[in-house]
Amino acid sequence: MSFFDRLKTMLRALNQPAKTEHQTSQPADVVAPTSETDEHALQASATDALLLVHHLDSDGHELQAPDMIGGKIGEEIHLPAATIAGYHLVRIDGLTRWFTQPKAQIVLHYERQAGQPIWVYAYDIDQRELIGHPTMYRGQLGKPYRVKAPTVAGFKLLRSVGDLTGEYTTTSKTVLFFYRNENWLQTDLSTGFVQITAVTAVYPYPGATTTRYLTKLQPGSTYKTYMRVRLSDQTTWYSIGQEQWIAEQMLQLTTGVALLPHLPAGYRTQNKRQVQQTGIVSFVPGKKVHTYLEPYGRYLSTVTHGETVELVERLADDNRVVWYRIKGRGYLPGRYLTHLDPPYA
Repeated sequence: MSFFDRLKTMLRALNQPAKTEHQTSQPADVVAPTSETDEHALQASATDALLLVHHLDSDGHELQAPDMIGGKIGEEIHLPAATIAGYHLVRIDGLTRWFTQPKAQIVLHYERQAGQPIWVYAYDIDQRELIGHPTMYRGQLGKPYRVKAPTVAGFKLLRSVGDLTGEYTTTSKTVLFFYRNENWLQTDLSTGFVQITAVTAVYPYPGATTTRYLTKLQPGSTYKTYMRVRLSDQTTWYSIGQEQWIAEQMLQLTTGVALLPHLPAGYRTQNKRQVQQTGIVSFVPGKKVHTYLEPYGRYLSTVTHGETVELVERLADDNRVVWYRIKGRGYLPGRYLTHLDPPYA
Protein backbone atom coordinates (compact mmCIF):
# COMPACT_ATOMS: atom_id res chain seq x y z
CA MET A 1 0.00 0.00 0.00
CA SER A 2 1.41 3.41 -1.03
CA PHE A 3 1.85 6.38 1.29
CA PHE A 4 -1.17 8.18 -0.15
CA ASP A 5 -3.35 5.07 0.01
CA ARG A 6 -2.59 4.84 3.72
CA LEU A 7 -3.47 8.52 4.16
CA LYS A 8 -6.80 8.09 2.39
CA THR A 9 -7.60 5.01 4.47
CA MET A 10 -6.90 6.98 7.65
CA LEU A 11 -9.07 9.90 6.48
CA ARG A 12 -11.90 7.56 5.53
CA ALA A 13 -11.79 5.95 8.95
CA LEU A 14 -11.93 9.33 10.65
CA ASN A 15 -15.00 10.27 8.61
CA GLN A 16 -16.95 7.21 9.78
CA PRO A 17 -19.12 7.98 12.89
CA ALA A 18 -18.93 5.56 15.75
CA LYS A 19 -22.00 3.28 16.08
CA THR A 20 -24.01 3.25 19.29
CA GLU A 21 -25.91 0.39 20.74
CA HIS A 22 -29.21 2.15 19.76
CA GLN A 23 -28.35 2.18 16.06
CA THR A 24 -29.93 -0.48 13.85
CA SER A 25 -29.06 -1.70 10.38
CA GLN A 26 -31.07 -0.46 7.42
CA PRO A 27 -32.19 -2.61 4.50
CA ALA A 28 -29.55 -3.26 1.89
CA ASP A 29 -31.41 -1.34 -0.81
CA VAL A 30 -31.52 1.84 1.26
CA VAL A 31 -28.45 4.11 1.00
CA ALA A 32 -28.21 6.79 3.68
CA PRO A 33 -25.44 9.35 4.22
CA THR A 34 -23.24 8.43 7.14
CA SER A 35 -21.52 11.79 7.52
CA GLU A 36 -21.52 15.33 6.25
CA THR A 37 -18.59 14.50 3.98
CA ASP A 38 -20.40 11.56 2.40
CA GLU A 39 -23.44 13.81 1.79
CA HIS A 40 -21.11 16.14 -0.06
CA ALA A 41 -19.77 13.23 -2.12
CA LEU A 42 -23.30 12.23 -3.12
CA GLN A 43 -23.97 15.77 -4.25
CA ALA A 44 -21.11 15.79 -6.78
CA SER A 45 -21.81 18.37 -9.43
CA ALA A 46 -20.90 18.58 -13.05
CA THR A 47 -18.46 21.42 -12.32
CA ASP A 48 -14.94 20.65 -13.53
CA ALA A 49 -12.12 20.80 -11.01
CA LEU A 50 -8.31 20.90 -11.43
CA LEU A 51 -5.78 20.08 -8.73
CA LEU A 52 -2.06 20.88 -9.07
CA VAL A 53 0.39 18.77 -7.03
CA HIS A 54 3.76 20.48 -6.52
CA HIS A 55 6.96 18.69 -5.49
CA LEU A 56 9.34 21.11 -3.72
CA ASP A 57 12.76 20.71 -2.14
CA SER A 58 13.84 22.40 1.10
CA ASP A 59 14.74 25.58 -0.86
CA GLY A 60 11.30 25.78 -2.49
CA HIS A 61 12.49 24.62 -5.93
CA GLU A 62 10.35 22.33 -8.08
CA LEU A 63 11.87 18.85 -8.24
CA GLN A 64 9.73 17.88 -11.22
CA ALA A 65 6.82 19.26 -13.24
CA PRO A 66 3.63 19.59 -11.18
CA ASP A 67 1.10 16.78 -11.50
CA MET A 68 -2.32 17.89 -12.84
CA ILE A 69 -5.31 15.91 -11.61
CA GLY A 70 -8.73 16.56 -13.14
CA GLY A 71 -12.17 15.67 -11.84
CA LYS A 72 -15.55 17.00 -10.77
CA ILE A 73 -16.31 18.93 -7.61
CA GLY A 74 -17.37 16.41 -4.98
CA GLU A 75 -15.42 13.51 -6.49
CA GLU A 76 -12.65 11.74 -4.61
CA ILE A 77 -9.06 12.72 -5.38
CA HIS A 78 -6.56 10.02 -6.34
CA LEU A 79 -3.05 11.32 -5.75
CA PRO A 80 -0.05 9.98 -7.70
CA ALA A 81 2.80 8.11 -6.02
CA ALA A 82 5.33 10.49 -4.44
CA THR A 83 8.70 8.82 -5.05
CA ILE A 84 11.69 10.91 -6.15
CA ALA A 85 15.14 9.30 -6.20
CA GLY A 86 17.47 10.75 -3.58
CA TYR A 87 14.67 12.49 -1.61
CA HIS A 88 12.17 11.61 1.09
CA LEU A 89 8.80 13.24 1.80
CA VAL A 90 8.60 15.26 5.03
CA ARG A 91 5.41 17.39 4.84
CA ILE A 92 2.19 17.88 2.86
CA ASP A 93 0.34 21.20 2.63
CA GLY A 94 -3.32 21.41 1.50
CA LEU A 95 -4.08 17.69 1.64
CA THR A 96 -7.79 16.97 0.99
CA ARG A 97 -9.81 13.94 0.06
CA TRP A 98 -12.34 15.58 -2.29
CA PHE A 99 -12.42 18.09 -5.10
CA THR A 100 -13.98 21.09 -3.34
CA GLN A 101 -13.29 23.97 -5.75
CA PRO A 102 -12.56 24.47 -9.43
CA LYS A 103 -8.84 25.18 -8.83
CA ALA A 104 -6.70 24.02 -5.92
CA GLN A 105 -3.19 22.82 -5.11
CA ILE A 106 -1.37 20.42 -2.82
CA VAL A 107 2.31 20.98 -2.02
CA LEU A 108 4.59 18.04 -1.17
CA HIS A 109 7.81 19.01 0.63
CA TYR A 110 10.95 16.84 0.32
CA GLU A 111 14.37 16.71 1.92
CA ARG A 112 17.54 15.48 0.24
CA GLN A 113 18.72 12.14 1.53
CA ALA A 114 22.12 11.98 3.25
CA GLY A 115 25.09 10.78 1.21
CA GLN A 116 27.67 8.29 2.39
CA PRO A 117 30.45 9.80 4.54
CA ILE A 118 33.92 10.94 3.54
CA TRP A 119 36.51 9.49 5.96
CA VAL A 120 39.74 11.43 6.52
CA TYR A 121 42.86 9.89 8.11
CA ALA A 122 46.17 11.49 9.17
CA TYR A 123 49.06 9.05 8.77
CA ASP A 124 52.70 9.15 9.92
CA ILE A 125 54.49 8.01 6.77
CA ASP A 126 57.68 6.99 8.59
CA GLN A 127 56.31 5.30 11.70
CA ARG A 128 53.45 3.81 9.65
CA GLU A 129 50.74 4.67 12.13
CA LEU A 130 47.68 6.90 12.40
CA ILE A 131 48.01 10.28 14.06
CA GLY A 132 44.91 11.13 16.05
CA HIS A 133 41.34 10.07 15.36
CA PRO A 134 39.73 9.79 11.89
CA THR A 135 37.49 12.68 10.77
CA MET A 136 34.12 12.12 9.09
CA TYR A 137 32.47 14.54 6.63
CA ARG A 138 28.69 14.22 6.12
CA GLY A 139 26.33 15.92 3.66
CA GLN A 140 23.30 15.50 1.43
CA LEU A 141 23.40 13.53 -1.81
CA GLY A 142 24.73 15.58 -4.68
CA LYS A 143 26.04 18.37 -2.45
CA PRO A 144 29.70 19.35 -2.97
CA TYR A 145 32.37 18.68 -0.36
CA ARG A 146 35.90 19.96 0.18
CA VAL A 147 38.29 18.10 2.48
CA LYS A 148 40.95 20.04 4.37
CA ALA A 149 44.14 18.53 5.77
CA PRO A 150 44.04 18.26 9.57
CA THR A 151 46.59 20.30 11.47
CA VAL A 152 48.79 17.90 13.46
CA ALA A 153 51.08 19.44 16.06
CA GLY A 154 54.75 18.57 15.50
CA PHE A 155 54.21 17.23 11.97
CA LYS A 156 54.43 18.61 8.44
CA LEU A 157 52.15 17.55 5.58
CA LEU A 158 53.80 15.67 2.71
CA ARG A 159 51.02 14.59 0.36
CA SER A 160 47.50 13.22 0.15
CA VAL A 161 45.75 10.31 -1.54
CA GLY A 162 42.05 10.51 -2.45
CA ASP A 163 39.61 13.07 -3.83
CA LEU A 164 39.83 16.31 -1.87
CA THR A 165 36.76 17.72 -3.64
CA GLY A 166 33.67 16.17 -5.14
CA GLU A 167 30.04 15.40 -4.36
CA TYR A 168 28.42 13.19 -1.77
CA THR A 169 27.25 9.96 -3.37
CA THR A 170 25.85 6.61 -2.31
CA THR A 171 29.41 5.31 -1.90
CA SER A 172 31.71 6.07 1.04
CA LYS A 173 35.10 7.63 0.21
CA THR A 174 38.48 7.76 1.96
CA VAL A 175 41.14 10.50 1.95
CA LEU A 176 44.62 9.87 3.41
CA PHE A 177 46.98 12.67 4.45
CA PHE A 178 50.63 11.68 4.96
CA TYR A 179 52.77 13.54 7.48
CA ARG A 180 56.38 13.54 8.69
CA ASN A 181 57.84 14.72 11.96
CA GLU A 182 58.69 18.40 11.42
CA ASN A 183 62.25 17.86 12.73
CA TRP A 184 62.99 14.99 10.30
CA LEU A 185 64.70 16.15 7.11
CA GLN A 186 65.31 12.78 5.48
CA THR A 187 64.49 9.14 6.20
CA ASP A 188 65.31 5.83 4.61
CA LEU A 189 64.63 2.25 5.53
CA SER A 190 67.85 0.60 6.62
CA THR A 191 68.17 -3.15 7.01
CA GLY A 192 71.92 -3.15 7.58
CA PHE A 193 74.05 -3.68 10.68
CA VAL A 194 75.93 -1.31 12.97
CA GLN A 195 78.70 -1.97 15.48
CA ILE A 196 78.87 0.06 18.68
CA THR A 197 82.18 1.96 19.14
CA ALA A 198 81.63 3.32 22.69
CA VAL A 199 79.27 2.84 25.61
CA THR A 200 76.01 4.04 24.09
CA ALA A 201 72.65 5.02 25.56
CA VAL A 202 69.42 4.07 23.78
CA TYR A 203 66.80 6.81 23.35
CA PRO A 204 63.02 6.61 22.75
CA TYR A 205 63.10 8.84 19.65
CA PRO A 206 65.66 10.60 17.42
CA GLY A 207 67.12 13.72 19.01
CA ALA A 208 66.05 12.81 22.56
CA THR A 209 68.28 14.02 25.37
CA THR A 210 66.83 11.85 28.17
CA THR A 211 66.01 8.17 28.19
CA ARG A 212 64.05 5.68 30.25
CA TYR A 213 66.34 2.81 29.21
CA LEU A 214 68.84 1.94 31.95
CA THR A 215 70.86 -0.59 29.94
CA LYS A 216 73.60 0.81 27.69
CA LEU A 217 75.08 -0.84 24.62
CA GLN A 218 78.66 -2.05 24.94
CA PRO A 219 81.54 -1.43 22.50
CA GLY A 220 81.96 -4.16 19.92
CA SER A 221 78.33 -5.30 20.03
CA THR A 222 76.50 -5.49 16.71
CA TYR A 223 72.84 -4.67 16.00
CA LYS A 224 70.49 -4.81 13.06
CA THR A 225 68.97 -1.44 12.06
CA TYR A 226 65.55 -0.72 10.56
CA MET A 227 65.54 3.00 9.78
CA ARG A 228 67.91 5.92 9.47
CA VAL A 229 66.80 9.51 10.11
CA ARG A 230 68.59 12.79 9.51
CA LEU A 231 67.26 15.63 11.66
CA SER A 232 67.06 19.37 11.06
CA ASP A 233 70.16 19.83 13.25
CA GLN A 234 72.04 17.57 10.76
CA THR A 235 72.48 14.70 13.24
CA THR A 236 71.72 11.15 12.10
CA TRP A 237 70.03 8.45 14.16
CA TYR A 238 69.50 4.71 13.66
CA SER A 239 66.54 2.63 14.84
CA ILE A 240 67.41 -0.76 16.35
CA GLY A 241 63.85 -1.54 17.47
CA GLN A 242 60.54 0.06 18.29
CA GLU A 243 61.18 3.35 20.13
CA GLN A 244 64.89 2.46 20.38
CA TRP A 245 67.30 4.90 18.70
CA ILE A 246 71.06 5.44 18.82
CA ALA A 247 73.12 8.36 17.53
CA GLU A 248 75.39 7.89 14.50
CA GLN A 249 78.55 9.15 16.26
CA MET A 250 78.43 6.15 18.58
CA LEU A 251 78.61 3.45 15.88
CA GLN A 252 80.08 2.30 12.61
CA LEU A 253 78.53 0.34 9.77
CA THR A 254 79.36 -3.35 9.52
CA THR A 255 78.40 -6.38 7.46
CA GLY A 256 76.87 -8.13 10.45
CA VAL A 257 78.70 -11.39 9.69
CA ALA A 258 78.89 -12.09 13.42
CA LEU A 259 75.09 -12.26 13.58
CA LEU A 260 74.68 -14.74 10.74
CA PRO A 261 73.80 -18.32 11.70
CA HIS A 262 76.61 -20.85 11.63
CA LEU A 263 76.66 -23.37 8.82
CA PRO A 264 75.23 -26.81 9.61
CA ALA A 265 77.67 -28.98 11.53
CA GLY A 266 77.85 -31.51 8.71
CA TYR A 267 78.14 -28.92 5.98
CA ARG A 268 80.70 -29.75 3.31
CA THR A 269 80.24 -29.31 -0.40
CA GLN A 270 80.59 -32.26 -2.70
CA ASN A 271 79.96 -32.81 -6.38
CA LYS A 272 80.72 -29.14 -6.88
CA ARG A 273 81.09 -28.49 -10.58
CA GLN A 274 80.57 -25.94 -13.29
CA VAL A 275 77.40 -26.25 -15.38
CA GLN A 276 75.79 -24.57 -18.35
CA GLN A 277 72.05 -24.85 -17.81
CA THR A 278 68.91 -22.76 -17.66
CA GLY A 279 66.05 -23.18 -15.25
CA ILE A 280 62.71 -21.59 -14.35
CA VAL A 281 62.18 -20.19 -10.85
CA SER A 282 59.28 -21.92 -9.07
CA PHE A 283 58.14 -20.13 -5.90
CA VAL A 284 54.77 -18.35 -5.45
CA PRO A 285 53.03 -16.67 -8.42
CA GLY A 286 53.72 -12.94 -8.39
CA LYS A 287 56.34 -13.24 -5.60
CA LYS A 288 60.14 -13.19 -5.37
CA VAL A 289 62.54 -15.52 -3.58
CA HIS A 290 65.94 -14.58 -2.12
CA THR A 291 69.28 -15.74 -3.45
CA TYR A 292 72.34 -16.07 -1.17
CA LEU A 293 75.92 -14.83 -1.23
CA GLU A 294 76.91 -18.43 -0.44
CA PRO A 295 74.94 -21.50 0.65
CA TYR A 296 73.36 -20.79 4.07
CA GLY A 297 74.87 -17.29 3.91
CA ARG A 298 73.32 -13.83 3.83
CA TYR A 299 70.81 -12.58 1.29
CA LEU A 300 72.29 -11.25 -1.94
CA SER A 301 69.45 -10.61 -4.39
CA THR A 302 66.02 -11.86 -5.48
CA VAL A 303 64.57 -13.72 -8.45
CA THR A 304 60.93 -13.75 -9.55
CA HIS A 305 58.60 -16.74 -9.85
CA GLY A 306 58.46 -17.84 -13.48
CA GLU A 307 61.75 -16.14 -14.41
CA THR A 308 64.21 -18.05 -16.61
CA VAL A 309 67.73 -17.92 -15.14
CA GLU A 310 71.20 -19.01 -16.30
CA LEU A 311 72.91 -21.53 -14.00
CA VAL A 312 76.71 -21.71 -13.85
CA GLU A 313 77.44 -23.98 -10.86
CA ARG A 314 75.91 -26.92 -9.01
CA LEU A 315 76.84 -28.29 -5.60
CA ALA A 316 75.40 -30.51 -2.86
CA ASP A 317 76.25 -30.57 0.86
CA ASP A 318 76.40 -33.39 3.40
CA ASN A 319 72.69 -32.83 4.10
CA ARG A 320 71.96 -33.63 0.44
CA VAL A 321 70.72 -30.12 -0.18
CA VAL A 322 71.39 -29.14 -3.81
CA TRP A 323 72.34 -25.55 -4.61
CA TYR A 324 72.68 -23.78 -7.96
CA ARG A 325 74.59 -20.57 -8.56
CA ILE A 326 72.76 -18.17 -10.84
CA LYS A 327 75.07 -16.15 -13.05
CA GLY A 328 75.78 -12.85 -11.30
CA ARG A 329 72.98 -13.32 -8.75
CA GLY A 330 74.15 -15.78 -6.09
CA TYR A 331 73.04 -19.23 -4.91
CA LEU A 332 69.51 -20.64 -4.89
CA PRO A 333 68.31 -23.96 -3.40
CA GLY A 334 67.58 -26.44 -6.18
CA ARG A 335 64.00 -26.95 -4.89
CA TYR A 336 63.12 -23.53 -6.32
CA LEU A 337 64.12 -24.48 -9.87
CA THR A 338 62.21 -26.47 -12.51
CA HIS A 339 62.55 -27.24 -16.21
CA LEU A 340 66.32 -27.55 -16.12
CA ASP A 341 67.77 -27.48 -19.63
CA PRO A 342 69.57 -29.71 -20.23
CA PRO A 343 68.11 -31.91 -17.44
CA TYR A 344 71.56 -33.08 -16.39
CA ALA A 345 74.94 -31.45 -16.63
